[in-house]
Amino acid sequence: MEIFSVIPGYWLQQAINGLVLASFYVTLATAYALLQGITNRIILSFGDFATYGAFAAVYAALWALLDGEDGIAVVAIALLAGMTAAAALGRASHALVFAPIIRGPGQAVMIASIGLSIVLQEVMRLQSGARDQWLPPPFSGGIGLTDGVFPVQIGYTQIAVIATTFGAIAGLLAMMRYSTMGRLWRATSQNALLAQLSGVNIGSVFQWSFVAASVLASIAGWAIAVGYGGVSFAMGLVLGFKAMFAAIIGGFGTIGGAIAGGIFLAFMETAWTATFPMAYRDVATFGIIILILTLKPEGLLGNGQWRESEG
Repeated sequence: MEIFSVIPGYWLQQAINGLVLASFYVTLATAYALLQGITNRIILSFGDFATYGAFAAVYAALWALLDGEDGIAVVAIALLAGMTAAAALGRASHALVFAPIIRGPGQAVMIASIGLSIVLQEVMRLQSGARDQWLPPPFSGGIGLTDGVFPVQIGYTQIAVIATTFGAIAGLLAMMRYSTMGRLWRATSQNALLAQLSGVNIGSVFQWSFVAASVLASIAGWAIAVGYGGVSFAMGLVLGFKAMFAAIIGGFGTIGGAIAGGIFLAFMETAWTATFPMAYRDVATFGIIILILTLKPEGLLGNGQWRESEG
């Protein structure tokens, strides 16, 4: 009978783990959707933007730890450093790489984004070396949720990661609904030509979208660095593909779809890891994604749901 008292606690702990993983995928998938929804182009660089922000966060956090700062100050400094570095990278990438070709063929934009990813990976490899960079846990301990045979706990670091990432998503949703830039984004995403004829500076909207997506990617990178403690120059490839597929299965180009897809992917991976060998997790993940897109190519929520609901 003891095994039956373990099962609820075990799955509650897995749900917490899934929520932490969802914070990465949802934030990065939203960055993809924010750009794809307005450009109708696939830009594959944002996994490496997240990695770039993660490295900036790790270096800033290590500096803060050496300076004797406490846990809250460390994570705040790391977050600010990652966001600042990624915002500058997004602004420069838009101006130098994407702005000249964003209205050109989609293949040109995708190839340029792949080239940018390779450049970023090599820069990070040369800067930090091929070894992973590790960050000590900023907080120790946590909050006990249940006692008994299988005690469940959520760590303070996990709380910080979940609260920050989903707080950022909530802030973006509020901005998209209530701010002037959010209304301009929606107008441009629905019909860029009509928005331009109405006096909207779509170049500025594109630039804002790149910077905002870059900042979101950096928050995802910060969450990985703080939540798991290790970053690698090459982690952006798989992370970026998973986040992009999360956006696709939710309904690519829709922010609500990206959120739903990120949550679905995270809990699917967590359930697989909790039940089956972890070595086959990525095989199962991409296999299920292929099956979903075969049966429902428009994604779980369908393209345009965000626009219709927000119109």
